[in-house]
Amino acid sequence: MPKISVIIPVYNVEKYLPQALESVINQTFSDLEIICVNDGSTDNSLKILEEYAQKDERIIVFSQKNQGVSSARNKGLDNAQGEYIMFLDPDDTYDLTLCEKVVDKIAIENPDIVMWGHNTVLKTEVKSQGCYIKNLRTLSKEKATLLDQLKIQVYVWDKAFKLSFIKNNEITFPIGIKNAEDLIFCIISYYCSPKYSFIPESLVNYSDGRYGAATQKFANCIKNDFDAYKFLCSSKIYQRQNIDIKIATTNHFLGGSIFYWRTVQDKEIKNQYSQDIKVFLDYIKKQFNTLELFEMSNYRKLKHLLFKYQNRKFISLFAVKKNLFLF
Repeated sequence: MPKISVIIPVYNVEKYLPQALESVINQTFSDLEIICVNDGSTDNSLKILEEYAQKDERIIVFSQKNQGVSSARNKGLDNAQGEYIMFLDPDDTYDLTLCEKVVDKIAIENPDIVMWGHNTVLKTEVKSQGCYIKNLRTLSKEKATLLDQLKIQVYVWDKAFKLSFIKNNEITFPIGIKNAEDLIFCIISYYCSPKYSFIPESLVNYSDGRYGAATQKFANCIKNDFDAYKFLCSSKIYQRQNIDIKIATTNHFLGGSIFYWRTVQDKEIKNQYSQDIKVFLDYIKKQFNTLELFEMSNYRKLKHLLFKYQNRKFISLFAVKKNLFLF
């Protein structure tokens, strides 16, 4: 049984795939299996996978009709044999020492989840996420709580999960959810009271600008996050959480909407976002009372951003500068 299974979902990434694979097969720790799930690619991605599999027996290739990243990752989970599971998106890369450092943590602390930091890569610029590293450094010195975890970034490619923990809690990626499938997977994992370990180093290079990546299809991002949030709210494990956890979870989801709002420049999409945010906030308003809503900093920010956008002509004309948070 390999120590680590690395799961890579693959869909039309022929330009990036070799670099991602090289970053895994050249790890300083070699007891790996590399599960690549070709999700109906129409370019040369499958050919590249097969060529690499011929050269490295640790690479296992599955191929299926296009069903989305959740289905591809679940396929990997169903077939993984490793003690721990790691995920890599095919346009990202690992630091070559990542797996070795993860195994060192496992040997000492035997956690359910190991977390590390990442660099953000935009074209040729590489930027370390220093604030996130600082948070990890703090958490590594303390006993991390669920509320702590809900205040930091939630991805699957900056974590290793013990496979038995995932299987015992029946955690899978939600089918039919776009953009935020990893958010749901991680949050449900956190709800299951795992034991954490932290590596306060940037050990993944995350590509933030690939053309065609899901997060770059801006038009439906907020709507997709809203659909994911409703999916989570309907789950029994969310409904069992106390009000503080529900507030923190909701606040985390709304943080994504703020990011998309501030990132997009297209006026048509901006107009659509204003409508999507209104629907999202109206839904949340029905789930919490006024005091609980006030505890959500991102709810207040979105109310303010929405007010400013819908009244921008009035604000510009009269130079209104007060922050109005309307519940």
